[in-house]
Amino acid sequence: MAFNSVPPGFASRTSFVLKRMEKVEETNGVNVSKQEPIQMDSTSDLTDMDKLKRSLQHRPWILFDQSDYNSEEPESEQFDMDPPAKTCLPKGVTHGCPDCSDCLKVTGRWRPEDARIDVLEEAPVFHPTEEEFKDMLKYIATIRARAEQYGICRIVPPPSWKPPCLINEYPIWKRSTFSTHIQQIDGLRNQSSPSKMVGFYESTKKKRRRILGVGLDSGSTSSPGETGHSYVKGFEPEPGREFTLENFKRYAADFKSQYFRISEVRGRQEKWVPSLENIEAEYKRITENPTEEIEVLCGDNLETKAVGSGFPTVSKDSNPLATSDHPEFLASGWNLNNLPRLPGSLLSFESHDTCHILLPRARVGMCFSSFHWKVEEHHLYSLSYTHLGAPKIWYGVPGKYSVNFEAAMRSSFSESSSEQPELRNRLVKQLPPSTLKSQGIPVFRCIQSPGEFVLVLPGAYHSGFDCGFNFSETACVAPLDWLPHGQEAVELYCEQGRKTSISHDKLLLGAAREAVRAQWDSLFRKNTSDHFLWKDAYGKDGILTHVFKSRLSSEAICRKYLCKSKQSRRMKSNFDATSKKECSICLRDLHFSAAACPCSADRYSCLLHAKQLCSCAWSDKVFLYRHQIDHLYLLLEALEGKLDAVFKWGKDDLGLALHVHCPKNIGHVDGPTTNAEKTKGKESMSQDAFRAELKARMLQSIISTSRQR
Repeated sequence: MAFNSVPPGFASRTSFVLKRMEKVEETNGVNVSKQEPIQMDSTSDLTDMDKLKRSLQHRPWILFDQSDYNSEEPESEQFDMDPPAKTCLPKGVTHGCPDCSDCLKVTGRWRPEDARIDVLEEAPVFHPTEEEFKDMLKYIATIRARAEQYGICRIVPPPSWKPPCLINEYPIWKRSTFSTHIQQIDGLRNQSSPSKMVGFYESTKKKRRRILGVGLDSGSTSSPGETGHSYVKGFEPEPGREFTLENFKRYAADFKSQYFRISEVRGRQEKWVPSLENIEAEYKRITENPTEEIEVLCGDNLETKAVGSGFPTVSKDSNPLATSDHPEFLASGWNLNNLPRLPGSLLSFESHDTCHILLPRARVGMCFSSFHWKVEEHHLYSLSYTHLGAPKIWYGVPGKYSVNFEAAMRSSFSESSSEQPELRNRLVKQLPPSTLKSQGIPVFRCIQSPGEFVLVLPGAYHSGFDCGFNFSETACVAPLDWLPHGQEAVELYCEQGRKTSISHDKLLLGAAREAVRAQWDSLFRKNTSDHFLWKDAYGKDGILTHVFKSRLSSEAICRKYLCKSKQSRRMKSNFDATSKKECSICLRDLHFSAAACPCSADRYSCLLHAKQLCSCAWSDKVFLYRHQIDHLYLLLEALEGKLDAVFKWGKDDLGLALHVHCPKNIGHVDGPTTNAEKTKGKESMSQDAFRAELKARMLQSIISTSRQR
């Protein structure tokens, strides 16, 4: 009796092999049981080993052999390029015909019987007065507490604020074209195959990220993070036709007219003029339950430096007459060309004019053209203004729900893609608000009409679509209250190996120096506008003081345990003057400090990844710093309000000095001057005189306050 290895009640499951049925006659009579079975256990072991090796390669304290690291590359590139099968829908939009290559035929139709709309709470709408509207950053500070509960809000300018729309007056718009890309609206929810994209992610990541030998040249390698949008290689949006603004307007009107025409079955040929509710409900139907393939075009992320701005601006392409006729709009803080460089905006400390964040971005849309869920780079504020055309419909998720939002996004991806945080930033996906609401994530709605602003707050995910042809601009801004969000974004980017667009440390240091200057002015009763901008930043409870102290703490730990004094030296003043330097391992900005090695002069790392910079001995590494750690602690004391620190930093770093104004009035002290003014023969007051003067003024201030009470 044969021994039965299968327990009673269980079916036998033997290994088997699937073979191609190319020659059926050759397989007849062949005993399948003689075929060699596949050993699934060994495959599983190999998979587990690969996962373990990949996990260990992300440990910065483990140094891998270069040959082992490179040996994985050829195999990693052999991933399956076939996208998953999907149901083919009939084309709803056809471009061109035998007679004309530019014609548009829309066979897709509005289906109101199948349309549904999500019931969403509206984001708040603010109506500033003319006086409130004068100071853009101050007004945003007053509405921030309420607006951040929604993630987005709408700002309607006073009736008197009517900036000219100069788009059609720019010669470049009349004679030049802009590029568009194709959006397949019916496939927004599953536009990219995560399994296919993981292959690209793994191969490009291994080519880009070398633990030894060849690596990223700091500041020389482009990355998707350098532009306003991020895409995986091989999955960039499909390019569309080029248009002039007028031609695109006609194209958009033709599409909308054909799509919303009343069915001919009803015996009517008149055009249907849809309401915003009609358009929104149809958009939801197309994205969630499509019946045709619907393609639209969009000109997105257009640089206004190249194509022109709708606001008055001084440039070679602007209309001099139109610009001179509207000086109040040329200098307005609500002119998006001025936004990043406004006094009080931390982006004003970014010296690289090539940084795309400092430039407004233009968008030309049509009915159903979409902008997918995203959070602004570095979690900055963004302000969007629609110059002309149809309204936009926005959806926003408050920043405090960003973790919940990302969890919902991960759950909608395959397991493989959810394990890659950098890949999540690249996927093109449009989760409907109803899905997010079902998971307890609040989603708020906002309708932006021409002449109105939409403000997106730090860390808030937002998306939306256009209801017809329109032209809009968007710019970023960084008030002081953005600092904690920016620091959090930097740490997140380093964890994900994502390229930064701005130097957060440069902005932080620039703000700290300016705050000390404002304190100096305040101490000598020179209450300038700068003092009022920075008065809430410094002091022991100031937001700038808090963020600077946190950043300094982590920097001090790295220098204490990783830098040796014999190997440390001050970096050149122009170290990152022309281009931002980055860690070749984690892409962290290197404005405060960096590690280098003579073996690769143009390659750097942060202090944490100095060992992975190259295979040279630790004694060969060189550590660079911009300021000694004691000097940075002096700056921290100055921010906290310590008088000696304010005096020393102002004198040594800012070049400020105190001078006797008149021999007959020794007690009178003039305002701050620069080092160049020392040549006029005036004698500087001593530090003791400075202390005595400040103590006297503080005592006088206390007495005055007591009398008022």
